[in-house]
This record gives sequence, C-alpha cells and structure tokens, in this order.
Amino acid sequence: MADRLPVLYQAEWCPFSSAVREVLTELGVDFVACQVQPWPGERGELRHVAETDQIPVLQVEDGRLFRGTREIFAHLHERDPWQFAAAHRRRFADHRDARESDAPGQLIEYFRGTDELEAADGSPAEAEIVDVPDAGRYELRLGGRLVGLAAYRRREGRIAFTHTEVDESCEGRGFGSRLAEAALDDARRQGLDVVPLCPFIAHFIERHPEYERLVASAQGVR
Repeated sequence: MADRLPVLYQAEWCPFSSAVREVLTELGVDFVACQVQPWPGERGELRHVAETDQIPVLQVEDGRLFRGTREIFAHLHERDPWQFAAAHRRRFADHRDARESDAPGQLIEYFRGTDELEAADGSPAEAEIVDVPDAGRYELRLGGRLVGLAAYRRREGRIAFTHTEVDESCEGRGFGSRLAEAALDDARRQGLDVVPLCPFIAHFIERHPEYERLVASAQGVR
C-alpha cells in the first residue's frame, strides 16, 4: 500500500481538476490521472469508487478519498512541500501569459490537426508576414494562403509568444524561421520585451544570439 500512487479522478477541461493538478505538481506529488466520462450520469465507475459523480476526487496512498477541491486542498495543506515547490509557484506566475492565452488549447488543436492552415507552393522569401492584433498572432501568408502563424499575448511592454505553427507542406523549408525572425524584428522595432514561452521561438533565439537582448528583462521566464 505504501508504494501506491495517489489517483486523481478528473477531466482535462475541468478547471477544478486543473487547479488540483497544479498543486499536486507544486508539492512534488507523483500521481495517476484517471479520466472520467464527460457527463455525471455516465460515471458509474466513479460512483462505485467514491460514492459521488462529481469531480475532482483524490484517492491517496492509504486509500482515503477526498471529494471536491475543498476537501482535497485541506488534505494537501497537511503535506510537506518538496524542495522545488517555491520554484514551481514562481514558474506558474511567470507563465501567466501562456495560461491566459490558452496555449494548452492551441497545442491541443495542433495535435488534432487544424484545417485553418493551407498548403502552398513557393519559397520563404516569397512569403508575407502580417501582424493581426485582433487575433493575437502573426500570420505567414504565401500566395494569399495562410501557411503559418505565431500566436502571442501582448501587454505592459511585453510580448509573450505562446505557439508557432506552419503547414506541413512548408515544414523543414525555412518558413518557421522566416516567421520567427519577422515577429522578433517587429518586437525589437516596438521596443517590446520578448517572453519566449513557445519552444520554437525559444530555440530560434538560442540559435540566433542577436535576439537574446530582447529577453534580457524577462530572464525569469526563460
């Protein structure tokens, strides 16, 4: 029983489940995420285990059950935080831009495959990059077709890049680099600090040190 991992009965779309996952991570607790059915009426297995059809439910190492965030958080307050708990809290705050811009949702759509981007023929030099503030992104267009995008969140003199994507027909041909370069050059012209939450943008900056000064005042989120 001592080796048993806590089990969190939850759903990815549930904000209460998300809050519990964040606290478990902050505390350094390894756990198993057990997905439940979308609708409470379908959760017969959860009712059998926990006598409830409401989520989240946390079953801890000794088998005890805590139902709902109030009970779960009361239990978690009793646990000793691990050595990296404070650092995780800081990182959580640092990534506010990504959370508020729904970067996870954007990445999920990327995993599913988007029908927004289109295939196109041509070279990166022929592509046009347009800033579309209302959509919160730079768009990469080729022959009138949307072939790529770099999503961002802008506020208080900062621009946080949260997600970059190009159509598969343009992958590995320099289109992503062209998009990243144009977006970063535009940030530099506007005097914005860059927060590279998007791995592609972060990697591009690592490979092009001339852009590192753009993130100098945001090193805490790198």
